[in-house]
Amino acid sequence: MAQLTTWDEITASTLTSTASIREDLQDGIYNVSPYDTPLLSRLRQVPVSNQFVQWQVDTFRAAALNAAIEGIAFTAKSLTVPTRASNIAQIFYEGAQISDVERAVSHAGMDDPVTYYEGKKLVELKKDIELALVKGSAITGTTGTACSMNGFMNCLSTNKTNLSGITFTESIFTNLMQLGWGNSDVHPTDVFVGPQLKRTISNYSTRVTPFIDAETKKQIVTVSQYESDFGIVNVHLHRNLTSSGSSTNEFLCIDPNWFATGWLQTVKREILPRDGIRTNFQMSAHLTLLYRHEAAGIAAGLVQAYVP
Repeated sequence: MAQLTTWDEITASTLTSTASIREDLQDGIYNVSPYDTPLLSRLRQVPVSNQFVQWQVDTFRAAALNAAIEGIAFTAKSLTVPTRASNIAQIFYEGAQISDVERAVSHAGMDDPVTYYEGKKLVELKKDIELALVKGSAITGTTGTACSMNGFMNCLSTNKTNLSGITFTESIFTNLMQLGWGNSDVHPTDVFVGPQLKRTISNYSTRVTPFIDAETKKQIVTVSQYESDFGIVNVHLHRNLTSSGSSTNEFLCIDPNWFATGWLQTVKREILPRDGIRTNFQMSAHLTLLYRHEAAGIAAGLVQAYVP
């Protein structure tokens, strides 16, 4: 008798002398797909009341030599007025259909398919929001075109640069931090990079000499916090920032206190009226990225990683 190794081998056409063999299906469902959302988890959530969200930003003039003569007559100085910044709230949507038969039969690893797939769709919805927070591009939308919001890589401009393939040395890293310091009084605290730039940062030569505990034989070869002349930043891995061995890597650094997610509608989960012998469910969220002032962030593209 042939050895049976998978359920695919036991089909209606082969169930002859081996019809009595039971399959061994474990009572569990295992999923190792990434689902972390570091930006969505860190940013404050605030309500908004319109799909087109606006706020005001202002700047001080540059410092100047300011000396007046005694008894000076009134002189009106020039004024600059605040300007408006904006972003667009984007609708995120998921829906699925489960037949009554699917709910009635016995399943391994789940009690009710609707509950299981609702939970799965919720995770996928959050992953889509995270991607939009990073790379979203604003579209005002029309009758047949969905609105979409600007994410970090498209809303930052003052402190954004393309490095055109320049290797991400420690000097380039601190140059970017200096760029942010020179253009704002904000001190970014969190750096987000893909795995290639994360490994590059962990290999900077001025890092603290790795410590090896003789008893545990544990060697630390990573940098999760970096202190430069322009402050201390925490370094985080992010899956949605471009990461490769070529010169297409992306870098993002922000102070989360200056950014938030603005929610026109928080995540809503609904079981819809029946339209047959099946259950329909949907979930949606309506939100945007609020950047109180875009100069509170630093971004770079076309970065060349260096991993020895």
